[in-house]
Amino acid sequence: MSDLAGKKLKAARAEVVRAQVERFRVFYASYFHLEETIPMVEYFFEKIYNLEGREVWLHLAMDTYQKVKGMMKESSRENIEYLIELNNLTEEMDTILAKNLVDSGWDGKRLSREEYDFHYGQMDHYKERMRQLEIVLRNLKVFYELAHKPISAYLIKPARFMASLLGVSALFQSVEEAYNATLPVSSNIFNSFYEEVEKRETEYIHSLLGENRKEA
Repeated sequence: MSDLAGKKLKAARAEVVRAQVERFRVFYASYFHLEETIPMVEYFFEKIYNLEGREVWLHLAMDTYQKVKGMMKESSRENIEYLIELNNLTEEMDTILAKNLVDSGWDGKRLSREEYDFHYGQMDHYKERMRQLEIVLRNLKVFYELAHKPISAYLIKPARFMASLLGVSALFQSVEEAYNATLPVSSNIFNSFYEEVEKRETEYIHSLLGENRKEA
């Protein structure tokens, strides 16, 4: 790939991420303006989709996780593995969508919602998108439950210290950020948010990638 082609693909990936985050901000606007849910939606709908942050996190995660997974509790390993799977899957889906965008003659301008949906629907990655949603929902629930266990507050500091000793601070930081993002949210609001995300994202995927999708 030439330098020019590489730069265009990178720009397309950045635009895919921007358009996706913009959709989330429209779909879940009320939660982006509610004080107790702002950190949660910004973490799960913006930070994990941030292109630069995701690339750095993936590199550090894959470089360090294999070295220390044998020292972790099974539940901790599972949580980290789901985070890694989500990041890998998101990276793959965004790159494929960006390549489609470039191949279609994208002019570098911002995508409208209709244009983004059109390219999203061309990918035929129904199973992958449903798996992506499944992991997002699973992570939401796991980290919310973790944050609201009284004992968790006492375990964060020693866990952070051990992560530093083991050289996996980047991995622990992701877990701690998710913990802190869900901590202020009441159970009623969280349950409403969870149900809305499950419903709206499932409908979105079905409408563009399901058997009864609307034809462009």
